Amino acid sequence: MLISILFSLFLQVLPVGIFNISGASTASTTNYLSVKKGYAMSYDGKMGKANWVAWTLMSADMGDVPRTNKFKQDDSLPRGFVIADEQDYKYTGYDRGHLCNSEDRTSSYFLNEETFLMSNMLPQTPQLNRGPWERLEAYCRKLAMRGQKVIIYAGGIGAKDRLGSTGIPIPMYCWKVIYTPEKTWYLLFPNSADVHPNWQTYSIPLAQLEKMTGYNFP
Repeated sequence: MLISILFSLFLQVLPVGIFNISGASTASTTNYLSVKKGYAMSYDGKMGKANWVAWTLMSADMGDVPRTNKFKQDDSLPRGFVIADEQDYKYTGYDRGHLCNSEDRTSSYFLNEETFLMSNMLPQTPQLNRGPWERLEAYCRKLAMRGQKVIIYAGGIGAKDRLGSTGIPIPMYCWKVIYTPEKTWYLLFPNSADVHPNWQTYSIPLAQLEKMTGYNFP
């Protein structure tokens, strides 16, 4: 019995060292597992959005590679899936907000380019994307440069509107979970123009985030 439980848990740990928080699999359309070189994701092929993206961050992940800035469709997803296009964001007022962000993957050109797949984006207000969301990204990199291994999960929940011809949901909230050897943060950000610059303002209890997302965090 114990062996079968441990084996089941082992199967939930993906090759990139990330726990599969939603039981995503390649057999699902709405919870499709896609493991990239630099991160893993669960993708909803009907809605055209990532349910969550997760990655590890260490000092070795950061180097001198410049931001490639090559936004493009994710052609690795199955045919028939709704896939976001860069054109969907034009003239909407929303940023193409990275989930696994570009600066966390500057050790190689390929890994940085991979972060610009449109499946790794979600519509964010500029105030959120360039405000507390970006400051939290910088804080995680600072921890990694100090020698800590950081594990990050990110996603969006709810839909306050639709974007572009494909009707991609504009999330009501964007969330992140940050694991470090010293502390864990559970964060829920309103996807609005009225956001506080301090990312720690948006810390919430684990139970609340699990209830809102439906995921079981390790």
